[in-house]
Amino acid sequence: MPGTLIEKFQAAFADAGAPKCFRAPGRVNLIGEHTDYNGLPVLPMTLTQEIRIAVAPRADGRVLLKNVDPAFPALEFLNDGALAPSPPGSWDNYARAAVAGINQVLAPERRPGFCLLAEANLPSGAGLSSSSALVVACALAYMDALGLALEQDLSRLKLAGILAEAEQFVGTRGGGMDQAVILAGAVGRACKIDFFPLRVESVLLPDDCAVVVCDSTVKAEKSGAARALYNMNPRLCHLGCALVRAQLSEEFGEDVDIERLGDLWYGPLCLTTREADALFTRAVPEGFVPLTEIAKRLRQKPERVTARWLKEVPVLNGGYNILARLRHQTGEYRRVETARDAMMAEDSATLGRLMNESHASCRDHLDISTPELDRLTEIALESGALGARLTGAGFGGATVNLVPADRVERFVETVGRRYYGEYLGRDGDAPIFIAQTSPGAGPVQV
Repeated sequence: MPGTLIEKFQAAFADAGAPKCFRAPGRVNLIGEHTDYNGLPVLPMTLTQEIRIAVAPRADGRVLLKNVDPAFPALEFLNDGALAPSPPGSWDNYARAAVAGINQVLAPERRPGFCLLAEANLPSGAGLSSSSALVVACALAYMDALGLALEQDLSRLKLAGILAEAEQFVGTRGGGMDQAVILAGAVGRACKIDFFPLRVESVLLPDDCAVVVCDSTVKAEKSGAARALYNMNPRLCHLGCALVRAQLSEEFGEDVDIERLGDLWYGPLCLTTREADALFTRAVPEGFVPLTEIAKRLRQKPERVTARWLKEVPVLNGGYNILARLRHQTGEYRRVETARDAMMAEDSATLGRLMNESHASCRDHLDISTPELDRLTEIALESGALGARLTGAGFGGATVNLVPADRVERFVETVGRRYYGEYLGRDGDAPIFIAQTSPGAGPVQV
């Protein structure tokens, strides 16, 4: 059996040319959940767990995809300029998204194909951005086929913006955090990321603590019914923004141009979080609001509201709890900014407290936690963590934990026994690892 990625590529594509290799790391988000698509900041870091690809260009426009993992079947598509998605859940959609996004923005005269073999030590469905890492890796493959080099022909942040938009091709609506940190991450540092325009600030990680990732073992799916739940919060936030805009227009007597919630802070209004909270309370009723009331406030027909903002969003308790989502935004925005300051001041206790508050808001305001994630964070805090929270889109996946350096070994043993052994009743090694940072995505020698 071939050993290196290049040897595996040569066995998989015997007639292809000599391949080049690229890597794209996973990421774990320390704090700032479901804020990026609203134009509000996040604070993630890269991981050494990554996706690696070997790729060789083709002149005929065919994109041939293979994976070392037999769970992912060999697939192909034609780069013919009219790419449509495969059925939801098909892994070639991530390559299609990368190719379609670059085609749309760069409009290359020729549209070559490529042969690609992927392998990963980054678990899928764990909230560690394996899907975005694959999109980034496929984008690097296509850039190589086009004869383009990262940083020389296209900046990292420009590519991140292209791919953030392109990933919606696969049916999930994120905001750009994953692509930005995967491309712009640095060793020993987290990335404070702001949006519209995209900006990245490196922040040193604390010396006195370790970042420990614990997989809940609940797979965070992004297809089928799970995709509707994943997209619910972005859609409700965008609807909430429309209600806020209607409220402002009524109060000012003229239309106020608010495209996303972050414009309340960064746009011409320059609101404080306290002012934004007060505005949200005026604009959106408490609790679950019926569609008829939402339509009345927007002066539109209910079917128009559904078509524009809600689409597949499930109706719960006879309506939509929009105000809870808006309150998460003001709280999480404040927490990210304070967390960045705490890290710069080497104040790990404050950072841990903010992580705990973030998890509570994700659970209570966004409804993206699960019983397993809640129990895992409880056990983590009881086992010595300063902070513990779900990370990623939610509905499963992993938790991120801030653990004092001198307690890490005991933390891992205790969580392994109490959560995986006693709570889940499973044997074997616990899926826990100490997070280490890595450089942003790019070429690699294998």
